[in-house]
Amino acid sequence: MTVWTSSPKAGGAEHAVSVTGNSKSESQAETNTQKLCTPTCSSNGTHSEGYTGAFEGPEKLLEIWFAPHAQAANYIGQEQLCSEDQWTSLRKGLRLVPEGVWQDMLDLVHCQVLSKLSNRHIDSYLLSESSFFVYPHKLVLKTCGTTTLLYAIPRILEIARKYLGTDKAYQLFYSRKNFMFPNEQEEMHRSWEKEVSYLDALFPEGAAYLIGKTNRDHWHVYLSGPEEPPASELNCEQSVDLAGVTVSNSLAASPTINPVLSRSSSRSTVHSQQPPADAPSLLSADITVEILMTGLDPERMRVMYLGGASTHEGALGGKAVEHASGISEIYPHSTTDSYLFTPCGFSLNGLQNDGYFTIHVTPEPHCSYASFETNVSSRDALDLSDPLAIKNLVEQVTRVFGPQNVTVTVFKGRSGSEKLQSLVGDGAWGRDQEVDFTKDKTAVDAAPPSFAPVCGYKSVDRVLYEFDHYWLRYAYYVKN
Repeated sequence: MTVWTSSPKAGGAEHAVSVTGNSKSESQAETNTQKLCTPTCSSNGTHSEGYTGAFEGPEKLLEIWFAPHAQAANYIGQEQLCSEDQWTSLRKGLRLVPEGVWQDMLDLVHCQVLSKLSNRHIDSYLLSESSFFVYPHKLVLKTCGTTTLLYAIPRILEIARKYLGTDKAYQLFYSRKNFMFPNEQEEMHRSWEKEVSYLDALFPEGAAYLIGKTNRDHWHVYLSGPEEPPASELNCEQSVDLAGVTVSNSLAASPTINPVLSRSSSRSTVHSQQPPADAPSLLSADITVEILMTGLDPERMRVMYLGGASTHEGALGGKAVEHASGISEIYPHSTTDSYLFTPCGFSLNGLQNDGYFTIHVTPEPHCSYASFETNVSSRDALDLSDPLAIKNLVEQVTRVFGPQNVTVTVFKGRSGSEKLQSLVGDGAWGRDQEVDFTKDKTAVDAAPPSFAPVCGYKSVDRVLYEFDHYWLRYAYYVKN
């Protein structure tokens, strides 16, 4: 673990970044954190000079892929990284883009970088308004308040063109909960219709959906892609690239392997040998879970104020909040980077192997909101394909915040077996090689299971969507 020295923040004060892992072995061997010399508050922040007394907690969430998997993301830029750490030699693709380029993009969104946390798979940036995660082949940008997230898309496409040599996005996801104060948003984000119109101009094949009851809390989602790779890329000597999965030709005689799409995994290569200890399960669909909460318990939210769990703004206060609130018990083997704002508010990024989780809290009673998002699912974490595990996760998260209303969404990548089977039939692997793609296919490509009852809450809305490449399960709960 490298601890970086403190640096000046807006207003002349200092805060020291002291990010420590919940797992000593990973914090010492696998993760590095760095403080970046940027202001700690933008004009619509929840803390310090930018605090206005009311805040739009529900985030805008953008995920853009530029390749189906990390191995396909090739960096062509000539610029050098503005800083180096223990993971420099392992970085590729988007992770090699200079940090100053990312900050220029974030300026369009009106948010600033507070600190950076990295491991061998991911770079995560804690922002003045939420979070930014960079994989070699994709990025995830989540911003709250009155940020103008969609204005960043043209710049992101320019960055990908310059540094990856790709002319378009492989696939895109944009989503958000309904806003509490829609009229306070910038013009672009004041209505879903305006957002969709902007996205349609950039992604003509995109599709927009409204999930849930229109007269209650609901969820908006916009999907585009994935773009199918050219046939010439599928007929290669060493491997076959199939919409998120690379499968070696040597697997052709292995009847038990059912490759799957991956929405949020940085490693999508299926190998016949035993995977390394820090690898996620490569034979199950990748799953991303979001838990969005309103009406938070004021008593439990006391720790989210400066002077509650800590009198220190920044990373020191954030670490105190993690332990006082019970957040540190959710993923005890992860490494985290958190921040306590002035006068209130809390943000956290966590990394575990090639997965991330992130938490953001606005505790004021008149606009209280908390979000929890994770794609961490492995042998030493929760198995998000198990409905009981999701039930336990929701109950653990709601115990921390005590919300009155809870929205849960589960995105699950669907199996690529049908595409693989058609390629074999077309001779992509040679007709003398036999592959059984039907064994256990139903289990791999099954919809996310129905949510188990959540203790203390009543389910009042349940929706299941079957998209071409993904399943989406949505549920809305109210406290008993």
